[in-house]
Amino acid sequence: MAHTGIFNIQELLERILYFLAVDKSLYTTLYVSQLWYRCGAPILWERIELKWENKCHSQLKKFMKIVRKRQKPVYSSNLTHLEISNYHPLSDKKFNCIARLFPNIVHLDLNFSTGFSDKTLNRVAETYPNLKYLNLQKSRYECSNGGKVTDKGLCAIARSCHKLEYLNISCHTEIIGISICDIIHSCPRLQHLEFSYCEFTNEIIKEIASSCLNLKYLKLEGCDVSKEALVSLNPNFHVENFMCTITPPSLCEYPEMYVLSRRLRMSVDAPRDIKSIHDYVNNELMRNGHC
Repeated sequence: MAHTGIFNIQELLERILYFLAVDKSLYTTLYVSQLWYRCGAPILWERIELKWENKCHSQLKKFMKIVRKRQKPVYSSNLTHLEISNYHPLSDKKFNCIARLFPNIVHLDLNFSTGFSDKTLNRVAETYPNLKYLNLQKSRYECSNGGKVTDKGLCAIARSCHKLEYLNISCHTEIIGISICDIIHSCPRLQHLEFSYCEFTNEIIKEIASSCLNLKYLKLEGCDVSKEALVSLNPNFHVENFMCTITPPSLCEYPEMYVLSRRLRMSVDAPRDIKSIHDYVNNELMRNGHC
């Protein structure tokens, strides 16, 4: 291991490469030298984001090829963040191979991907008990494409993934109140829930009010719930549905600032005063190289 005086060159390089990973500029550095590759490759494997889009899915194809071969990559245990978006042939068999190769995932985003069923959720529950983030949102107009996610699958998640903080099951109309209540009671760390166009009732709202003490954001677009039921929720977090938006009282004085912060996609718990929004915009401009 290379040392210069009191500095550990490899440790210093790893810190630098972490910043490049955040900026999504890490891949090209792997070709600098063997040391850079040895330090950069494990970091690169920690987070994989794949999207199936027109003429932009070569990386996803390569990843699925690795999965089909069932040959465990050297750094497979490093992967903790996996996103596979808009991939419609994501079958239970393919996900089973993913779970076998990558056992340490805590952030799983299958946004608008279809083809899998409750078997995949059972495998998630079995393999990833430390899961914190789960996004299963699908399109309202998308057919199940060979697989359905129902209460049985979500109940399996509730029984195993007690560290869950984020859950999105929007547009899964096969899921009804039983499994949603199981999730609410079994996952006390929940902070963000999205149930748009699900079978949601006023009774579930009451369950959330009494059990989800850490919740900050709840989206209920297309759900048939009453304003009276929503009043029982903690007034300090944001609730959205198709009829109205309930704003925390601290923001009612400046509703325009609240709307602006949502359009800027600021985090739910970020300050929304004028100075904070100004600083946020400046930081984003600098991060994207516009300043």
